[in-house]
Amino acid sequence: MNCQLCQKEMDAYRGGTLPEGIRIQVEAHLESCDACAQMNQLIFLSDKVMDEEKNLQSNPFLVTRIMAGIEDLAPGYESYHPVSVFQKVLKSAIVAVSLAAAIFIGVVAGNLYKPATPVNKIPVEMVYLNDAALESVDLLTN
Repeated sequence: MNCQLCQKEMDAYRGGTLPEGIRIQVEAHLESCDACAQMNQLIFLSDKVMDEEKNLQSNPFLVTRIMAGIEDLAPGYESYHPVSVFQKVLKSAIVAVSLAAAIFIGVVAGNLYKPATPVNKIPVEMVYLNDAALESVDLLTN
């Protein structure tokens, strides 16, 4: 039996549902292979930990103590105070005006910028450059 097959059958082996012949082969492989034996031991230990956690009893008063601690930390937040319609409208108006002001300031700041050299002028050397003479289209057709 190889390691892959042994690992595949490990859950059935631990559950005791393997047929007798395959169970004997798995046990023989576990005795001869250290890696599979260590994996079997890890599975055994993890099952043991999970069984112990299932048997733990919770404290029934834990939730009560936690909620009392929360109430002690925030005594002013017991009641809900609804926000008025005026406050909602005022908040949205302030946000809209702030956004419009930011866009306006951005546009004005962008228009104030003037480059150091004029952009519209073509350098003198470009006037004398003839692209048609540099590369002929007829050379590409042959």
